[in-house]
Amino acid sequence: MKPVRSPLTGLLLPVAGFAVLAALPLIFSDAFFVAAVTLAFLGAAASLAWNLSGGYAGQLSLGHAAFYGLGAYVSTILFLKAGISPLIGMWLGAIVSAALAVFLGAITMRLKGSFFVMSTLAFGAVVHISAINLRDLTGGPSGLAIPLRPSPENLIFAKKLIYTYVALVLVIVFYAITRMIAASKIGYALVAFRENHDAARALGIRTLPLRIGVFALSAGLISICGTVHAQYYLYVDPDSVMGLNLSLNFALMAIVGGLGTAYGPIVGALLVSVVSVVMQAYLGDQISGLTQLAYAAIVILVLLVAPTGLGPSAHAFLKRRMTWLS
Repeated sequence: MKPVRSPLTGLLLPVAGFAVLAALPLIFSDAFFVAAVTLAFLGAAASLAWNLSGGYAGQLSLGHAAFYGLGAYVSTILFLKAGISPLIGMWLGAIVSAALAVFLGAITMRLKGSFFVMSTLAFGAVVHISAINLRDLTGGPSGLAIPLRPSPENLIFAKKLIYTYVALVLVIVFYAITRMIAASKIGYALVAFRENHDAARALGIRTLPLRIGVFALSAGLISICGTVHAQYYLYVDPDSVMGLNLSLNFALMAIVGGLGTAYGPIVGALLVSVVSVVMQAYLGDQISGLTQLAYAAIVILVLLVAPTGLGPSAHAFLKRRMTWLS
């Protein structure tokens, strides 16, 4: 007789995984380690947001750093110039990013493959250049410094550990949103388009409005990550929050961990962050010239060993080892 699976079995792995992640900063309380974990969680949240459009809909974007930067700049400018709390500016930044994503999506979503990728790359470059040249508003290349005024209302905390758990909450929320979308008709329609857009259209699946909507949601969520980035560093400049390398890292984390999965970007972000921390610890000033080379080696190795990504491979392995729970 085939055993009946418990409805809790599907929740066990995510709950256990998030519990382990929450315990890491408490077990290893070194300031350097906590900072690395915080950035890993923030990267995982941003990659989860990117994965909604890039992974499920197959719309590979290299311009998401623009939305990340918009979240950082909108909340920071409103805070410095109008005294508006970043807790409010965060949502306003998300709205601005989502609106721009709808505009961009309406123009570019009909493009296929590399043409869409290049259009998002151009968009990111335009926003980046604009932030550099609008000196009176953005501070230009010098950026903007945020005064240290610890307060939950200002999203500024004296203890950096709090940011670690703020970033982890974003990861959990974005993971839940991803799971909900993946299990819905919207998710199935997006995957159908990703796998074969001609067949999807032949079956009467109209995905253009859905893809634009998911693209806007992805932009809004990643914009929130940008706000947390700004409040964590208390400083924003165009290169740190809008650079091309940032967009590449969002995509890299999802590809390494597993495109089109809810847990893949988390796995990818942890791996990429570990590599970055190890390189920084052992190579120091030489890291800037070798980081992208190391990331390229990771992608090649993962594609050879686990073509679907490390996340799906690890998930399948754990499920086989947990059959006793069924």
